[in-house]
Amino acid sequence: MSVVHINLPVPLRKLAKGATSIECQANTVLDALLKLDEIDASISARLLEDDRSALKRYINVYVDGKHISKTGGLQTTLANSSKLEIVTAFAGG
Repeated sequence: MSVVHINLPVPLRKLAKGATSIECQANTVLDALLKLDEIDASISARLLEDDRSALKRYINVYVDGKHISKTGGLQTTLANSSKLEIVTAFAGG
C-alpha cells in the first residue's frame, strides 16, 4: 500500500475534527476515500453514491493534479506520496 496525502475541503473539515488534510495508506482512490470513514463514518457517504461505484455529481477528485475521470476513476492506482485533492462544487448567484 502507498502512503497518500488527502487535502480536505472546508465542508469536510468539521467532520475530520478540524484537520485540513490527512495521510493514509491506500492502493486506489476508492480505498483512500473509504479510509476517511475511520475519522468519521459519514464522510464517504457525502462523497460517494450509495453503491460506492461513483462520486456524487458535485464532488471532484484530483490525484497529483489530474482529474480522476482521466486516470481510471475511483480505481485510479495511487503511488507512494500521491496527493489527493477533494473539491466540492458550490452554487451561488
